[in-house]
Amino acid sequence: MNRRNLGAILLAGVAAIALSACARAPQNPSIREVVDSNAAFTTLARALTAAGAPSLDDAGPVTVFAPRNSAFDALPEGALDRLMQPQNRGELTRLLQLHVVPGTYATADLSGRTTTLTTLSGLDIVVDGFDGVRVGGADVVQPDVMASNGIIQVTDGVIMPQGLVPGEAP
Repeated sequence: MNRRNLGAILLAGVAAIALSACARAPQNPSIREVVDSNAAFTTLARALTAAGAPSLDDAGPVTVFAPRNSAFDALPEGALDRLMQPQNRGELTRLLQLHVVPGTYATADLSGRTTTLTTLSGLDIVVDGFDGVRVGGADVVQPDVMASNGIIQVTDGVIMPQGLVPGEAP
């Protein structure tokens, strides 16, 4: 076998190994898959379904400031039940959109400064990156959960638009 043939065989072998490795490389789940599969987000998953929100599988890249169940539990009594009623779908959708911003923002991007981000609801939220990361009054308690279509920042509170008193009729 001559050198040219040996080189071609080695190159083909390396390419096959590289392609094989790429085909088996695990891909991060989508944001919606993370929410649906994590017991800390059952309330958020229910709210997304009740709102008929567009899939967080296809959107992106986005950053979701995702309240865990305990954040929803801390809302005034009856607030979540009221928001989940079909006649309040628009209000619930706006509330959920307040937790999503276009682009990916890791905590490293948000730390050490104050940042204003425009959410999918069209409203701005303030991120305070001093002494941890705080967004709309909620602390990021689990940072930088990577997904195939963005990043999740887990929060200990629900970001509320100014003027909305949860649990009261609009």
